Amino acid sequence: MKKLVCFLMSVLILAAASGCKLLVKNDDTQHFDYPVTVGNIIFQKSPEKVAVLSDNLADIILACGYEGKLAAISDSCTREGLELLPSVGTPDSPDLNMIKDLGITLVLGDESFDPDTKSMIEEHGADVLIIKPAVNDDQLKNVYTNISAILGGNYTGKMKALNTIDSIGGELDSIKGEVSNDNVVATACYIYDIDGDQCHVSCDKDYSKQLFYYAQATNIAAEDDDGFVGIDTLLRGNPNVIFCDDLAFGKITENNDLKKLSAVTNGNVYKLPREYMSLQGKTRILTVDYMAAKSHDFYSQRLDWPEEFTEIVKPEYTPPFTPQEGIFYTVGESYTPVKDIEDRLKSLGYFEGECDINFTQETANAVSEFQNVNGLDVTGIADYETLNVLLSNDAVPADGEAVEYSAE
Repeated sequence: MKKLVCFLMSVLILAAASGCKLLVKNDDTQHFDYPVTVGNIIFQKSPEKVAVLSDNLADIILACGYEGKLAAISDSCTREGLELLPSVGTPDSPDLNMIKDLGITLVLGDESFDPDTKSMIEEHGADVLIIKPAVNDDQLKNVYTNISAILGGNYTGKMKALNTIDSIGGELDSIKGEVSNDNVVATACYIYDIDGDQCHVSCDKDYSKQLFYYAQATNIAAEDDDGFVGIDTLLRGNPNVIFCDDLAFGKITENNDLKKLSAVTNGNVYKLPREYMSLQGKTRILTVDYMAAKSHDFYSQRLDWPEEFTEIVKPEYTPPFTPQEGIFYTVGESYTPVKDIEDRLKSLGYFEGECDINFTQETANAVSEFQNVNGLDVTGIADYETLNVLLSNDAVPADGEAVEYSAE
């Protein structure tokens, strides 16, 4: 009898517990999702009309599936799918009348306004929230959850953000896992611009370091403090691959020192618009896919790359001197042209030592390897026939793959 009573009591307790769960589950989620507090702003409900001024924040909003909340963008927002939305001007100086006329209730950006602009936007009835780009994964998680909480609620929005982060992370880990099997260390860099003997490059102070990490490409400028390195640093690092913006490309091909880089000599300079180095939504997968494919020969692209991702036309090689019949260079000699010979051998991947005027045994070994790959008599001597090939556009790099040149 006692066992029967205990059994009935257990059933009643389970039923009551089950009933409580049903009550909670069927309750209005609005009760649990709002209010939301981010910064010093309290959102009693999801904003009805949002203007996003940042291309990066737009990318994250698209990744989380909240594009339906957007009513306007800025001129800098270039994400696909937002083309039909009206523009409210530039990120740092939005059009106040447009914000008012569109009935914008929240302005999201990642650049601070001057106090007067912020006050005038708020006078038009819109909140202003500045969310800075993340520089590491912990900050990125906060950016995702804050944006999704505002647009979708404390519980629903944050859960959506976490699921999105996991999904993107899985894709990136998959790419990393595939290219991690490469036995050859890929070295790379991203050049934004060149001013004199200084190069503005991507380094570890911003989120782009994660792109290099997932693409398994060692950024030779990773440890730079301010994002600027000398051309001499690039020459020492001699990256296998260079990614750059339009602004930097012309300067790379016009600089006689940078033309010596292996990436330039071997045609491994690739156009990657600078905005892709900072976008933190699903676009990261596209960027890493491209960087991995260009850094590792065996990796095949998974996604369709946009037209602006292009292989740069390789500039025609200009020899530093003209070979002369009867003149050759061999071990033990010291002449000015020897440095040019070593520079060329190094850019083609045959020589790893310091380039100077001394023709050493290491130089001879590099010449022998070059002769072997290019179908010449292997002597280790830089003779007339060898120099004619070495200092031409027909020289085959150490990887054995001929490069097509263009005079453009």
